[in-house]
Amino acid sequence: MSHKSYEIDCLTKVEGHARLDVEMDGNSVKKAEIAVYEPSRYFEHMILGKRYDEVPSVSQRICGICSVVHTVTSIKAVENALGIKVSAQTHDLRRLLLHASNVHSHTAHLFFFAAADYLGVSDVMEIARKHKDVMKLAIDLQRISSGIVKKIGGRPLHPVNCRVGHFNSVPSKAEISGIIGEFRELKKLSMKVVDIFASFTYPEFENETQYLAVAKKKDYDLYDGDICVFGGKGFKVKDYIKSLEEETIYRSTAKYSKFGGKPYMTGALARLNISGEYMSRSARELIHKYAFKFPSFSTFMINVAQALEMVHFCDKGIETLEKYAVKGMKAERPKLKLKAGEGVAACDAPRGTLYHHYKFDSEGKCTYANIMTPTCQNVRNMEYDIKKIMPSLINGKDEGIKHKLEMLIRAYDPCFSCSTHFLELKLKR
Repeated sequence: MSHKSYEIDCLTKVEGHARLDVEMDGNSVKKAEIAVYEPSRYFEHMILGKRYDEVPSVSQRICGICSVVHTVTSIKAVENALGIKVSAQTHDLRRLLLHASNVHSHTAHLFFFAAADYLGVSDVMEIARKHKDVMKLAIDLQRISSGIVKKIGGRPLHPVNCRVGHFNSVPSKAEISGIIGEFRELKKLSMKVVDIFASFTYPEFENETQYLAVAKKKDYDLYDGDICVFGGKGFKVKDYIKSLEEETIYRSTAKYSKFGGKPYMTGALARLNISGEYMSRSARELIHKYAFKFPSFSTFMINVAQALEMVHFCDKGIETLEKYAVKGMKAERPKLKLKAGEGVAACDAPRGTLYHHYKFDSEGKCTYANIMTPTCQNVRNMEYDIKKIMPSLINGKDEGIKHKLEMLIRAYDPCFSCSTHFLELKLKR
């Protein structure tokens, strides 16, 4: 049996840093371990002692890319703990933030991280030089989507307008009309994204696993619902701590997760596998046009799932805003009564399900906080995929193996900065 050691000092085109150790015994995988080794960031401890209305402003700083969904999920958890009920309008405004911010995040992943692998270039700067039309498309998508977030949330990152129980201000009728127009333009651009990513040839690889996502009955929603499991029995959001097994790994500063003792995937592909039949008509027509097959068990199809979601989110944004185009929105400022309580909330972030869990005392100060980010939930499944794909790669050249593993992990759109960071590879065979 042959053994060989590989080292990748840094996995490029992902958010953060970590190390991957792979050990082969001939064609058998003896070990495939991802170690997240950045210093802990202690956000859960920073929240302790903060007032209920300060908690979302701290937790949203966990990530600059996913700041909107951290804000929204944190606020929902606070409201659940304190028994605060909010209006349908407030729920709609939060959904609009999620729709626009997910388009923004998917654009960043697809064009600035993933596309280079399929366009035959080394990085985003080479895309800008050799594929100017592609780069212009990405920039336009980022500009419009971040503009929508700013108009609703107050600024493009770390929104300040979205508060516990209400929004500080709401769009006027004229602004609503303008945002509808921006979502329509965003949809046209997003359909071009599907065209581009449908044209790529993806590696032949399947590895069926467990797929988990927030899902609402007969809907494709990021904001509300239970935790659904593709082909299995799901659970209530409040029961996440009983249903998901978080574990501390000796080699890593991040906790890893299992469901039913096994790894699982969360994110765009999980959402599409679970709720794809409830996507917007335009998104479903694109699935039919390109003969995409869902459910799909290919990790590389996460890229296609994200592109399709961009179209769906634009349609949902238009649909939501059209309800207010004539009647407009009303300014709201509900009275809040403090009490001790415990609350859990989950929304689906671009990379998968995000959980926020808090406890508050009678003065509204946080006494407990637990936050589970999607990337940390996906790490176990990344290792599972690596074990499955390695036997097919082992006879290739070292650089080819490295590149395929990078592509595989990149497909997850990992955001290790939400907890720590990502990747150095060591491979023994």
